[in-house]
Amino acid sequence: MAQDSSTQSSRRKRRTALIMLALLALVAVAAAVASHWILQTSQKRLLRDMEQDMSTQAGNKVALLTVWSGTLKGQVEAFTGLDLLRLFAAEADASKIPAEKLLELAQRPEHDVPPPEILPETPSDISVEQAEAGGYAGDPDPLDSLAPRLPMMLRQLKDFIEKNSLWGAYLLNANLEVYLAPSDAPQFSEDQRSFLATVLQTRRPVMLPVRRQEGELVMDMAFPVFAPLYVDASGERVVSILVATYNVLPVARAIIRTGDDGIFSSGILQTHRQDVQLINPAARSGTLNLPGWRLDGGRLPLSLRDAPTARGGEVRAYTLALPVPGMPWLVMQGVDAAQAEAQYAAFRKNVLIAAGLVTALAGIVLVALWWWLVGRQERAVADQMRRLYLVVNQQKQIMDGVNSALSAGIVLNDLSGVIYYVNQSYARMTGLSVEQLRGLPHSRLPPDLARSLVTHTLAVNQTEGMASFTEALPVEGRTRHFLTACSPFRDDKGRMSGVVSVYSDITELVLAQQRAQHMITQTVAVFVRAIEAVDPYLCGQSTFTAQLSVTLAYCLGLNDAETLATLRTAASLSQIGMIQLPRELLTKTGALSAEERAQLQRHVEYARRALTGIDFGLPVLEAISQMYERLDGSGYPDGLKGDHICFNARILAVANTFCALVRPRSYRMAHSMERALAILNETPRKYDPQVVRALQGFLQTGQGREFLQKLRDEKSDGGEGGARNSEGEESARHGAGGIPT
Repeated sequence: MAQDSSTQSSRRKRRTALIMLALLALVAVAAAVASHWILQTSQKRLLRDMEQDMSTQAGNKVALLTVWSGTLKGQVEAFTGLDLLRLFAAEADASKIPAEKLLELAQRPEHDVPPPEILPETPSDISVEQAEAGGYAGDPDPLDSLAPRLPMMLRQLKDFIEKNSLWGAYLLNANLEVYLAPSDAPQFSEDQRSFLATVLQTRRPVMLPVRRQEGELVMDMAFPVFAPLYVDASGERVVSILVATYNVLPVARAIIRTGDDGIFSSGILQTHRQDVQLINPAARSGTLNLPGWRLDGGRLPLSLRDAPTARGGEVRAYTLALPVPGMPWLVMQGVDAAQAEAQYAAFRKNVLIAAGLVTALAGIVLVALWWWLVGRQERAVADQMRRLYLVVNQQKQIMDGVNSALSAGIVLNDLSGVIYYVNQSYARMTGLSVEQLRGLPHSRLPPDLARSLVTHTLAVNQTEGMASFTEALPVEGRTRHFLTACSPFRDDKGRMSGVVSVYSDITELVLAQQRAQHMITQTVAVFVRAIEAVDPYLCGQSTFTAQLSVTLAYCLGLNDAETLATLRTAASLSQIGMIQLPRELLTKTGALSAEERAQLQRHVEYARRALTGIDFGLPVLEAISQMYERLDGSGYPDGLKGDHICFNARILAVANTFCALVRPRSYRMAHSMERALAILNETPRKYDPQVVRALQGFLQTGQGREFLQKLRDEKSDGGEGGARNSEGEESARHGAGGIPT
């Protein structure tokens, strides 16, 4: 019996041992399989995290380059849109004068350039188009018209280069020949000329590849210059090309980073024809060709490639590149393959050691205990997750109900423009359903909403703070006005991963403001009619003064809305004080006595009293109060001098004076344009020379001649009250210290 018991015990031990060995084998196999799965998953996760981090870094640099390039292109486009430049380019194109001749004349000192001859009056049976094109006998040579303005346009070009920190800028004709340059005209290669020819064909700006010049890295930007609308009604005729050269070396140095081993951790790629090049400030040519590198959909996906080093060699590296919108550039991020794989090798070693330890030390009991604990924990976690799901689902239903009831549109998108969440109000704005919008890229939205979403994302991504915008968007076939508040959306690690935009409809408020502005405009019109009723000679004076002052502001580069509105309103109300003056004083044809002069000059004080308390939201009252002051202190009412007179008042003074001088008055005939300009240029200086020069330049243009003709053709039966204050030959009638009008 004892033997049987021993035999049974041995059998149990052998059976137990076999079970333990089987369990141990199962544990070993499970550990091996788990280790393999963990290593595969970790490798994929490592590549995914590396791609995400590299894309984030590249995206930040792309955003910086996008803002930089957008600002730079905006500055150049603003310059090419100047009427003065477009008119000059159109006349140079129509003149067919050789480019080398224009270059030679532009480089002469201004005193060597012959003054423009007085053009003969255009016969009445010749159209304006024929007169401007030289369609009648007696026209001057086109060179006589262009030559006096070449130095001025050259100064404009130099000022543009200096203001925008450009390397250089040049004007080219339709034959791709430089006819205006601040220094020696550059020689363009055949490759560059092919890019420039693209501008004439497509009528769009073109960015040329980066090149080495005088030890710097420069990039040429070619922009079309279109003829003015009154020359070409289509507005699409290219009469010149503006080539602006920018030194991109500081930008390249700000983006390009290399490690201690010389590997480019970040850099700028450019596409040239079908090739991809790396911009390298240390290279002799400034760029390095990357054979075998091919773009996929405009970008460079993450892959293991042979990447160049700053020391001239090559190394295997993980690289990717994202495109810069609107430029032939991509931002590249790179990581040394050995460095990335070293992290994985260390992790692999740790996983294998851990698997061996688990297999060797766990045993059957630990494995069973582990499974039991895992089972209990899974049950607890499952129960906890079920309760959490109920709470989250309930809260989600509440939030969805609140968001759907809101009138404001709410949208959440990631940094690439993919929509994650919208409410019903935003869905109505797009004309799509909530389900259709989720996961939709911004490019699939209506154009205006897509542009709005991109603008918000770039602005918030740049500052990583809140931003607000006022914008007009088409909704259901009508233009609606929105006040949009944008804020960054962050993940659990605090990193910015998206943007939340809340669109609040303020259409009714905007329409109310527009109605209020319309009422103000009508009120100003009533004031103007009341002013002109006092003296027939005032008829049209305010209107012409407003038109000319706004035009001069444009010529001086002061085209902001506040300045233009201030000049327009101040000119319209400048004579309101005349209403309180005696009519016989305004229409008197003889010389004024000292008492009458003092009484006349009180119209500024009357205007102050009438307009004080009216909130124009603009410095209108200041401009009206100072437009009769003069630089030498001879004006009134306060005798201000020089810089104490605001610039708006200086523009109004020149415009008001010129419009009055070239029109007849009860006590004199109309002055010629030359005599009026001579009075404005008299010394000591009473009028701002800069504004007078702008007036002279404007009058030499076709638009200026047309304005002058309208001014002379306007019929008038009375005299402007301001005309009592005159200098030059008029000051001799009414005494010194007056204002020529």
